[in-house]
Amino acid sequence: MKIKVKTNISSEYEEPILTINAPEMTDEIKTVVDYVSKLGTVPSQIVANKDNEIYFVDLEKVICFFSEDKYNYIRTKDDVYRLKYKLYEIEEIFGGSDFIRISKSCIININQVKCFDTSILGTIIVKLKDDTQEKVSKRNVPQIMKMLNERGKMI
Repeated sequence: MKIKVKTNISSEYEEPILTINAPEMTDEIKTVVDYVSKLGTVPSQIVANKDNEIYFVDLEKVICFFSEDKYNYIRTKDDVYRLKYKLYEIEEIFGGSDFIRISKSCIININQVKCFDTSILGTIIVKLKDDTQEKVSKRNVPQIMKMLNERGKMI
C-alpha cells in the first residue's frame, strides 16, 4: 500500500494535527499511528552510573542494553555503565523506537548495527558498530526478520 502525504502549513493552526484518511485500518497505518503517538514521549537520555558517579547517557550513543551477572548495563562505544532499570522496563520505555530486543539478555540500538549475518540457517548474528556481536535468540528471529522487512520497504 502506498501512502500519500500532504502537508498544510499555516499560521492559523495552533498545534500540529495529523489526520489519516483510509478505507480501512491496516498494519501500515497502525505502525504510523504508533510511531507518531510516541514522538516526543521517548527521552533522549537515560540515567546510569559508573564508579559511584551518575551519568546522563545519550540514547543515540547507546549500542545496547544487556544483562550480565544479575545486573543490567548500557554499552556505548567508549564505556559501559550500570543501569538501575530492568530490561523489560527498557523495552517498555523505548519499544517501538530504535531499540529492539534480540534475546533475553540484550536489547540493541538498530542505529548502531553494522550488519545482520544470516549465513547460518535459522540464526542471526548482529554485528555492531563497536565491532562486537550478539546472537539473536531463536524466539526473536521472527521479530527481527519482520523489522528488517519493514525497514527494507521504506528504502
